[in-house]
Amino acid sequence: MVAAIAVLILLPGQALVRLTSVTDLALRGLLVLALGLATLTAVSTAMFYLAVWSWQACVVSMGVITIGACMARARQEVVS
Repeated sequence: MVAAIAVLILLPGQALVRLTSVTDLALRGLLVLALGLATLTAVSTAMFYLAVWSWQACVVSMGVITIGACMARARQEVVS
């Protein structure tokens, strides 16, 4: 359970931080946690209010966000 929670927070957080231009390692680490928690909270809250919350849907949504952020980063690298 701890590993699953860590993956749900760290992977989307890392994918989203890679979209920024922050170079400081400590700040990047803090942003990974902050963005990961914020994303997980926003997804869970939205699903709860829409009455469609389930842990499976939450995991899939976080995976879609992570893949989307990775694809956006790949596009950034191709452009530059």
